[in-house]
Amino acid sequence: MTEMTVAESPPGERGLWDRARGDWRCHMGAIVALALIPRMVYLAQIVHWPFFYFPVLDSRTQYQWGGILVQTFGMGSPEVLSKPPLYAYFLALNQAFLGQGRPSLFSARLIQLALGAVTCGLTYLVGRRVFGTAAGIAAGLLAAAYSPGVFNDGELLDTALASFLAVTFFLLTLRALDDPRPGRWLGCGLVLGLLGLTRGNMLLLVFWALGLLAAGLRRDLGVRGVMRLAGMFVLGLALVILPITGRNFLISGHFVPIAGNGGINFYTGNNPHADGYSPIPAGIEWERTWYAALNAGVFDVTDRYWMGRALKFWRTQPGRAFLLLLKKIVLYWNAYEIPNNVSYEWGRAHASVLRALPLRFGLLSALALLGMVWAMWRGRRARALVAFVLVQMAAVVIFFVCDRYRMTAVPALCALGGFWLVSAGEGTAKAWRNGKAARAALVALGSAAALLLTWAAVERDWYGLKRERRANRDWFYLGQSYQRAQRLPQAKEALLKAVEVHPEDADAYRFLGNIAHQMGDDRAAVEYLRQCLRIAPDYGDAAAALADIALSRNWPVEDILPLVEYAARKQHYNVSVLSELVRLEIKTGDLGQAQKHLFQAADALSHIHPMSSRRPMRETSYRQAAMAAVAAGIPLPRQESLTGPWGPGWNPYQRSAR
Repeated sequence: MTEMTVAESPPGERGLWDRARGDWRCHMGAIVALALIPRMVYLAQIVHWPFFYFPVLDSRTQYQWGGILVQTFGMGSPEVLSKPPLYAYFLALNQAFLGQGRPSLFSARLIQLALGAVTCGLTYLVGRRVFGTAAGIAAGLLAAAYSPGVFNDGELLDTALASFLAVTFFLLTLRALDDPRPGRWLGCGLVLGLLGLTRGNMLLLVFWALGLLAAGLRRDLGVRGVMRLAGMFVLGLALVILPITGRNFLISGHFVPIAGNGGINFYTGNNPHADGYSPIPAGIEWERTWYAALNAGVFDVTDRYWMGRALKFWRTQPGRAFLLLLKKIVLYWNAYEIPNNVSYEWGRAHASVLRALPLRFGLLSALALLGMVWAMWRGRRARALVAFVLVQMAAVVIFFVCDRYRMTAVPALCALGGFWLVSAGEGTAKAWRNGKAARAALVALGSAAALLLTWAAVERDWYGLKRERRANRDWFYLGQSYQRAQRLPQAKEALLKAVEVHPEDADAYRFLGNIAHQMGDDRAAVEYLRQCLRIAPDYGDAAAALADIALSRNWPVEDILPLVEYAARKQHYNVSVLSELVRLEIKTGDLGQAQKHLFQAADALSHIHPMSSRRPMRETSYRQAAMAAVAAGIPLPRQESLTGPWGPGWNPYQRSAR
């Protein structure tokens, strides 16, 4: 009697190892554990970075919003949301349990890195469900070895949460297509709603899901059955999003589905000066954009102004707009990690684990593009995966491209790349087993050549991004972080490095002036601020800071007055500039102009929401000007004369009269 093979043995007689090899749960657990190792190493390496406990830009803003949510028991400031709120709620939960400061900052990054490891496991499930177990394992390993994924999971941004929700939504949709129960489609809508509250542009996947529902189930369920399931899907979506929409309407009286940043982001990527990848950075560029709207008399909280300007660009310059769109598609697939916060290249230079991980976007992009071609002949699920990637790409390129915005597609790209690797390997092995060595060699060489050519195409810097990128930004952000940590000498050193790399960086000079003032060297502060205004004469906050130093030191102001006047003409709703101009004019004896600009400052202040984060500093500037006016005998504006929407007795939770 011959001995039974493992494959022929009854399940109960198989060894533990043999059972584990065929169990998808063991595969997924192994991939999650494998992905967790570099992420925990990375956490240990970045915990000493200044950015870790003193984040900058969007990270700092999101963390501050989390604190406001804790203080207001989840209601937040009585303003229309400027970003989707789910990630801020995640940070708020950390702060509610651990308090503000180091424990909650550490906890948030730890959870995100763990969530990123789980996303790698879900990537395995995507590959397995669409292409089979071997492709699933390859997909999970690619995700675990993806270096930018580790970096982005560790950033205090919504990337890890958005990627997790995106891959979960894809898997739930496939399951709902295979077993079309109303409850499952309701669940798909709920998860997509959560994804929309993390990244608003991802709501474009509504059309992907409804298209799959109509194409895949119309024959079996009929139009009425499809409509019923679609209704459940939309209901799930509405249950998540409508509370935020209602909140925004209650506060503003305008229909703002999730957040008010869609129009400005659309304009950023669609205007005559857009390059397809540069956001509007905080500083002079943001000031110019913000006050351009205010100068045009746009004070409402909707995106109609910016959306209208972007659509006008498409109407009046369609050829240029179309070429810009094509450029953004190329940039989406390009290997270069386009930053809009701290860059991946900076992280890679300061964390050895990122350098040790073998996979970056160039190789992943090449594998995924080849996999997309192969997948078109592999059935409905494979085509659904390709369509998911294309819709996600569209959700990015209609705005502007950056590295973290394409992260929600990475699990799907890993699945496609893993499928192509397995297909190429199986094709070579099959020819070899059949005794066709020449054919096996031809398949292997052809696959390698296709990969190398595609890889070379996506690695090429077609638009010179590496040359054009302002490489000093990381130094600039480092200076900001050191400044928040009250490590002023290091902050100054970092900012001096920033202006060494890019001598015309007005923002760096603006912060150098601020740091020099904090260090008690006001003469150096004035020189830095003058240099800032030489580069950007319309930099309102720099002009206001320069005037404040001169007035506090009782220095001559005659040569400063023209600088502040120019900035005030360019930004005639900048309360700080107008207030400092009032004080300068009082000192020079021009009381008539001082009274005029005091009224103008009061009107500008009335257009800033009482609970806005911009209000306290502007209000302090105005009060200083008002006190100087009273001392000079200038009558103050009557409160009733203010034209803004936040008048006496205004209730932030009632619709404001416009």
